[in-house]
Amino acid sequence: MKNPLDFASVNKYYRMNDGQLEEEAHRWNIRSYGNSNGTIERQIIIDALLKKDSANNSRYAIIISVIAIFISIVSLIF
Repeated sequence: MKNPLDFASVNKYYRMNDGQLEEEAHRWNIRSYGNSNGTIERQIIIDALLKKDSANNSRYAIIISVIAIFISIVSLIF
């Protein structure tokens, strides 16, 4: 059974096997993760996925901040 909190955990990428990491790389258009032996460089994919996750988190933080400011202004008016 899948842990429902996996989406919040950085370790989820480290627990993936090579096939799962390749699927995520294709899903998010991550390129240049292979080496000269024809195998994948796990750390390149994981680093790119972590950067993607942190970028998504900052977008949510901005939205939450704007909502908080709006609520504060409305509460001052009423």
